[in-house]
Amino acid sequence: MDENKKWMHKETERQRRQEMGKLCNNLRSLLPLEYIKGKRSTSDHVHEAMNYINHLQDKVKQLQEKRDALLKVSNNLSSIENESSSATHLPPLVLVHPFPGGLEIICSHSFRKSAFPMSRLLDILHKEGLNVVNTTSIRRDGRFIHTIQSEDPNHSNMIDTDYSELQIKITEALSSSSK
Repeated sequence: MDENKKWMHKETERQRRQEMGKLCNNLRSLLPLEYIKGKRSTSDHVHEAMNYINHLQDKVKQLQEKRDALLKVSNNLSSIENESSSATHLPPLVLVHPFPGGLEIICSHSFRKSAFPMSRLLDILHKEGLNVVNTTSIRRDGRFIHTIQSEDPNHSNMIDTDYSELQIKITEALSSSSK
């Protein structure tokens, strides 16, 4: 009987080690190469898996913040589009936010007899080192909405940059043209 218990214990332990080996191999296969490069032990792989999970959680938080900012921009533009003809008396609205590889600038202004200073806006973007790659303009409810997409060859990570100065410059250019 004692021999049978030893054999059962040995067999159970062998199966446990096999299952743990399979699980560790599966974990290792899920990690990017840069997280396991040079790491051979299972404990190193588990530690790097925790680091990778933390990295992914931080990235998710950043993307949620970016999504919330884009939703806010979208809601601002929707409210402008939905307003009645009184929208023609609203001040210009300028929104600047990251766009993959550059920036997206959204300008909304009322339709007036004076023309929109697109050349002035493009000049500002050129002086900032931005290359315009796409522009779209629509007219809705007495307002023009211009969307300008640009790339910035000088900055690879546009998400962490503050664009308030550029937004102020563009707003001032629009405001001075409406006087």
